[in-house]
Amino acid sequence: MLPRHELDVPDPAPLPFAIGSFEWFGPMAKAGFPHRHTFHEIAYVTRGSGAHVVDLAAHRLRPPQLFAVAPGQVHHWRDVCGLDGWVVVFTDDALLQHPEDRRALAVLAGSGGLRPAHRDAAELESLLTVMAHEYTERPAGFATVLAALLHVLVVRALRIGPPPRPGREAGVAERFGRLLTHDTGPAPTVRAYAARLGVSTSHLTEAVKASTGEPPGRLIRRAQALEARRLLARTGLSVAQVAHAVGFADPAYFCRFFRREVGVTPGRFRDQHRP
Repeated sequence: MLPRHELDVPDPAPLPFAIGSFEWFGPMAKAGFPHRHTFHEIAYVTRGSGAHVVDLAAHRLRPPQLFAVAPGQVHHWRDVCGLDGWVVVFTDDALLQHPEDRRALAVLAGSGGLRPAHRDAAELESLLTVMAHEYTERPAGFATVLAALLHVLVVRALRIGPPPRPGREAGVAERFGRLLTHDTGPAPTVRAYAARLGVSTSHLTEAVKASTGEPPGRLIRRAQALEARRLLARTGLSVAQVAHAVGFADPAYFCRFFRREVGVTPGRFRDQHRP
């Protein structure tokens, strides 16, 4: 299976949070192999060449550029040279004061690399510099200040990218989206997700359609196909093992599903994406 990294920050650290340069974090900050996190990551690239690959989509580096990676997404850096900038990592616990930021981060994670205008880039770098100072120097009240500045960072990043879709049922839809993102083996039915969320199937369907414009079943199938693509491209698991990992007991049915969703057979897809 793909490597899955937990957040490891210096002790004592009252916030599940860390910020530093790519060099400060070390080689793992620019890992060249596909992996996923249990935490959020915001990378602000100020210099460098190469590409950032997120869920098989390669985004050529054109600094300044901001990337957000959600828990569960697979990413790596490819052929990078001279990579410089800031890396911010944190768990959901760092968002307790502003839980709405989870939805904003999900939007940012689906946006690829955002390229701020000159003024926005200067403001982002200034903000990140202040955050790094608070984190490293740890003056009185720094944890509260960092939580507030993290909210500001998310809001400012969101201004660069597309706005989140409004919706009266956004809370249920957001929790559903988080389950889809965090799970490495998505549950195969809307009913199963509704049970995990403690709502009825009809309520989940209405909430997700109101918030995203799409039915939950379609999003589940999309998540299953995405995870299958990740595993086929980045692991040595057999097609049957991949089928089981994403919720299919019958490999033949999985192959038909994969071809319908992706357009090619699992074997053909793997051949096309061999390193």
